[in-house]
Amino acid sequence: MKTKLLIISFLFLVLNFYLNAQTQNNLDLINILIDSSVAKADSLLGGKQTINLSVTTAQPLEVLKPKVLQAFKEHGYLLKTSDAESGILVIYNLTSANVEYKNSYSDGFFGDIALERQITVNGSFTIIKLNQIVQPVAFVEIRTDTVKLNEISNLENRSIPFTRGLIPSQPFLSTFWEPILVVGTLIATVILLFTVRSK
Repeated sequence: MKTKLLIISFLFLVLNFYLNAQTQNNLDLINILIDSSVAKADSLLGGKQTINLSVTTAQPLEVLKPKVLQAFKEHGYLLKTSDAESGILVIYNLTSANVEYKNSYSDGFFGDIALERQITVNGSFTIIKLNQIVQPVAFVEIRTDTVKLNEISNLENRSIPFTRGLIPSQPFLSTFWEPILVVGTLIATVILLFTVRSK
């Protein structure tokens, strides 16, 4: 009985580690950064209440408007279309969201090529109470992690341009020496094989 419980616990931990180890795609991380920016507005508004929310974005970022509305709703705000009803107007302006890959390196001698991924969301929000600006706030939310080169195509969304980034050139030494080492090892193995057989 204890053995079965131990095996089930071990399998659960391994499965949990595998699920947590999967890399989030770029759009999901942008949504997380938007949620983080809404949390900053939440601290200035002073709690859940009824607000009139106006969201403005650059044209390519229009697809993120529903995420901004959803983030405010998830933080407990009741959204109205008329500022006369709520008395509080929040103008949320999303100016840019971009993905950048940099600092490529080889993960071990025969390992995959890894890159640093940096996702940035820029914008501002303004809170207006009783026709007076309470506080305009600019925000820059940044998330940096490491991804493998061969999984980048799964992390980007081809139909949404701002989820894609330029891939830097691969490190020259690893791409140059690894094939030479493999071929050299094969040649040495063949030479040793025939040398040992001839004796």
